[in-house]
Amino acid sequence: MLDIGGWEFLVVAFVLVMVVGPKELPRMLRGFTGLMRQVRRAANDFTSSMNDLANEADVADLKKTLDQAKEGNLDEIANAIDPTGGVSETVGGLKDGVSKAMADDDFKDIGTIARETGDEMAAATKTNDPPPAAQVTKKVKS
Repeated sequence: MLDIGGWEFLVVAFVLVMVVGPKELPRMLRGFTGLMRQVRRAANDFTSSMNDLANEADVADLKKTLDQAKEGNLDEIANAIDPTGGVSETVGGLKDGVSKAMADDDFKDIGTIARETGDEMAAATKTNDPPPAAQVTKKVKS
């Protein structure tokens, strides 16, 4: 706290003994230490009061955010989390890219299945054989 070395302390003690006197010195030091205790206690009370106010403000903000989430007002929460909107744009772009790629793959699969089914039906009509589904039903009946 204070950067007082040994020699400085001896000089201060010597001046105190000369100014106050040896009889009054213990009483004066007790009063000084009592005053310092009160100052420390007041500083600690002030610090704890400020911490309590900060915690109450944080709790109030958290409560407000939870109430907004319950009401379904997620835009303000998103603005609080990402005020510039950069993250939402990135996520939106990724989502669109993935959706298009998945849709393209799905359409290719549907096209392949339709082509195979069409080929099977064309082959069945050329040979006048019943389609594979009809053959299965005849085997079950026998």
